Amino acid sequence: MLSPVNVFPYIYKAKYDFNFESIQDRVDKHLQQAAAETELQGHDTLERDGGITSVVLSRTDPPHSWEEMNNFKEWLYKHVEEVWEEWRLAPCMKELTDSWINIHPPGAYTAKHHHQNVQVAVSCYLSVPENSGRFMIQNPLNIYKLGEPLNYYYWDEEMDWIPVDVETNDVLFFPGWLKHRTEVNNSEENRYIMSLNIMGNLHA
Repeated sequence: MLSPVNVFPYIYKAKYDFNFESIQDRVDKHLQQAAAETELQGHDTLERDGGITSVVLSRTDPPHSWEEMNNFKEWLYKHVEEVWEEWRLAPCMKELTDSWINIHPPGAYTAKHHHQNVQVAVSCYLSVPENSGRFMIQNPLNIYKLGEPLNYYYWDEEMDWIPVDVETNDVLFFPGWLKHRTEVNNSEENRYIMSLNIMGNLHA
């Protein structure tokens, strides 16, 4: 039987119980405030077809600063240290610079992007209804695919995109340079995702 061996893994997954029901009211109010701010300022975001992001509040009211996230932050930093070591990154101070929450109602999704200058990006799946979409990553070695005899439909059918299955309470760790997006939410419920950026400071 043939199976893949990922000797240089880009993505790690762990589990944390966010007990989303206990914070959903605060999250929904946070997102309502973000939607109003986005409309007021005319911001263009990566959310499509009804999605809302609180990235516009990521410096003024980041979810990681909430008291409800204190235990999670302790858990998070321990796992970031593990990932940092696995990627052979230089020892340094780590800073959780910003965080935000995305909501995807039915039909919504997040468009392709990356997190520039971020060493460890984190996606936390607060609530993932069945069929609400997977995390998608784009092949970071695409430049080398240009020298291969590819399937004729490789680019048209986006064969360079690979899905990663996710469920409620999954936490993904991946490098900020990795291009990613979400699938469309094909359920009849809202999907909630919290994102965080971890940056290293070699001069601290």
